[in-house]
Amino acid sequence: MVGGIVIRFRKTLEYRLWVCSTFYKVFPTTPPTGTEKVWKITLDKRAGVRFIVDCNGEEVLNTQISAENCNSSRSTQWQYWGIKNIVKIQFLSWWDTASDYYKLEPLPSKVTTDTWCAYSGVYLPGKFKDYPTLLQAETQCSTRSDCGGITYEPLTHHFTLRRGTDPKKSPSRETSFKKCTIGWIPIDKSVKYD
Repeated sequence: MVGGIVIRFRKTLEYRLWVCSTFYKVFPTTPPTGTEKVWKITLDKRAGVRFIVDCNGEEVLNTQISAENCNSSRSTQWQYWGIKNIVKIQFLSWWDTASDYYKLEPLPSKVTTDTWCAYSGVYLPGKFKDYPTLLQAETQCSTRSDCGGITYEPLTHHFTLRRGTDPKKSPSRETSFKKCTIGWIPIDKSVKYD
């Protein structure tokens, strides 16, 4: 799992950005009082990566996912939030004692977005420039006509611009990123996530 959110229902409601943070925080805006709560959770990738949480129609969290906000030993994984697609919504039965049901918002079927797709265990040939973060590498690659993609090198912890676009099997477990256009993928509502 790359990331997610955990909401802890105590006297004061708290949240934790999974993988990004090792501790719980109080919501910046106090959620509405009352027993019935309807939560809306949005991962917004239009300008950076933002996690937005509404409770009963009121925004209680709107945070940029970045190195400054992530304090976990696995904090570099926040960089993948912007390139991965949501593939599972999970309510863990051993943790969740508050949820009665959930609803997926309908999404337009023809909406597409340019994004970066990740390919594990491969590299792209033609290394020519490295950057310490994926965001920096994506920004630079997007402005260059000679950049075919990005390869993450786990040994150096660098994101390197590459000229090639044809992935090759990596002996050092590298991960590569290429621009791709995707449409909204329907979620099978008959599957129970427990």
